[in-house]
This record gives sequence, structure tokens and C-alpha cells, in this order.
Amino acid sequence: MHTRLHFQFDAAWLSGPGLSRERGKALVRLLAELERSSSLREAARAAGVSYRFAWGILGDAANLFGASLVHMQRGRGARLNPLGRKVLQADQKIKATLGEHLERLRAEIPAMLAPAVAETRPRLTLHASHDLALAALPGLCANRLDLELLFKGSDDCLASLSRGECDLAGFHVADALPRAAAAAAALGKWLDPRRHALIHFVTREQGLIVRPGSKIRGVHELARPGVRFINRQHASGTEVASVASAVAARRADAGFGLRAEATGLRLAFVPLAVERYFIACHKAALRTAGVHALIEVLKGGDFATHVARLPGYDASQAGRRHTLDAALTWVGRPRG
Repeated sequence: MHTRLHFQFDAAWLSGPGLSRERGKALVRLLAELERSSSLREAARAAGVSYRFAWGILGDAANLFGASLVHMQRGRGARLNPLGRKVLQADQKIKATLGEHLERLRAEIPAMLAPAVAETRPRLTLHASHDLALAALPGLCANRLDLELLFKGSDDCLASLSRGECDLAGFHVADALPRAAAAAAALGKWLDPRRHALIHFVTREQGLIVRPGSKIRGVHELARPGVRFINRQHASGTEVASVASAVAARRADAGFGLRAEATGLRLAFVPLAVERYFIACHKAALRTAGVHALIEVLKGGDFATHVARLPGYDASQAGRRHTLDAALTWVGRPRG
């Protein structure tokens, strides 16, 4: 029997006597909003809790830590004190460290729990370059087909498809980045226009993920003395998340990545290019029940809703079929 399962993980960590795990999560949200707000009432509203609840969890936290986390001054509102800022920094570091691993688990668990009995439902294997929208795809497909997802580098995915080791290969190409030429070379090496076709997945905004306060406004400022730039590994299937995590943990000042990753970790972002993400397959596979089901999912409302939550992403063309030329003409085109 197959059921549609949803796997949700979070990096909640703050709890103790008098402060439950859920109240600890609300406390962290409140501290994050206090960093940007001028009053406790404003921060409570932004954090989705009542003013009275906010007072209560701040009191619980003071009892737990043995000291207050905020300064409350008449006429000057509320602001984080050094202990409050340290608690917020600890939360950011924990989420930056664990986030990419939890996301990978969420993508892999459906395949781990797949029933051993044979089913009549179609089954597809997708080797894909890492993408935030892609992680939820196996769950969205669960009622129509079994989609086994394995994250790998783009070149490795295309090579796997060429060797018959997977049914689908996910990869991305950019419109104006130095790596565009390398992407074009990889496509020409592994894909044949006579045998392969493309399915549009998403477009996504690529640029510099920047540590807030670093005053980096463009690529030319990366050469300033003291700026620490992290260069992602080209073959890594989780390279974007690793860059954002390093910047959030203050191990670097900037690195290339996605707007959605920067927003998720409250980092600054400098847009540089737009990437188009494709799923490649053999042309014959376009006539199979499995690929038909996948395309229906990509064109459906659940997928559109999921992608709409990711800043810088666009799924308006998801599920459209393209020839290989669609990727090759995208590579290196001028922006605008």
C-alpha cells in the first residue's frame, strides 16, 4: 500500500524547564523581529504572536537563562541585549549548518520508505543538480508515479543519462555567467539533439549571496582587501546551500548562489543572472506514462504553489517540452 507522505524537518533547538519546544521556536522568531522592529508590540505582530504571549515567552526565557534577553526602556521601546543577540546568532548558525542536510533527507526518505512490493504505477529515476524546488518533487508526484531523486553535479547527471543509468537528468544553464560556456560544452558532450529532449522545470535568480553589513554591491567589490569570497565546487550537488551556509556562519563575506537561499538565511543578495533549469530525457521517454505524469505534476497547481514560496523562482513555463536548442540558445544570451 502506498500513501502520500509529507516529511517536515526543522532545526528547532531552544527549550528547557518552563519553555517548551514550540514556545522556543516562537521566541526565536520574536528575537529575529525585535532586531528589525522598534517596539515589542510591532515585533510580536510580525512574529505572529500576541503582545501578551511575547511578554510571557521573554519571561520564560529570562528564567531559563538566568538573565533577560532584551532591554526594555520607557520611551525607547525594546531591543536585543548582547545575550539576546547571541541566542539569535546561535539559531542562525544551527540552521545554516543543518539546513542543507535536512533538505537532502527530505528528498531521499520517500525512496528509502518505498514499498518492496511491485506496483503498476510508473517509476522514474532522476539524477539532478541541486535545486530548492526539486527537493519537494518526489512528494508532489507520489499519487501519480514513483520518482527516485539523486542529487549530483550537472555534468555527472548528463553523463548518467547518456550511459542509461537514469531516466531523467536535471541541470541548469545561466544567461550571463562565466560558467555558461562550460555548460554549453557539457550539453554538447552528453546530449544529442536527435535523441534527447528537454522539459522546462523552473527559472531562478542567480547572484552574489552577501553577508549583511559587508557593503558588497557588485562583483568588482570582491577584489577589495579583506573580502572573503567562497568559490563553490562545480561538481557538488549541494553547492548553493553550502555557499549560503558559509556566508550565514560568517566563514565568508560573499559567494555565488540563489536569491531564495539568501532570503531563507536572512542574507543580502546582488542579482547577476537568470538560470533556466531543465530536465533532459530521451525523446522516446516523452511518450511514456511516467514522463506524462511528471509533466502533469509540473503543470499543476500544487507545484506552482510550492515554487511561489521561493524568492527569485518562476514556474510559469514548467512542464513545457523543448528541443535541445532551447538550452543552447539560452546560454550566453544578453540579459534584458
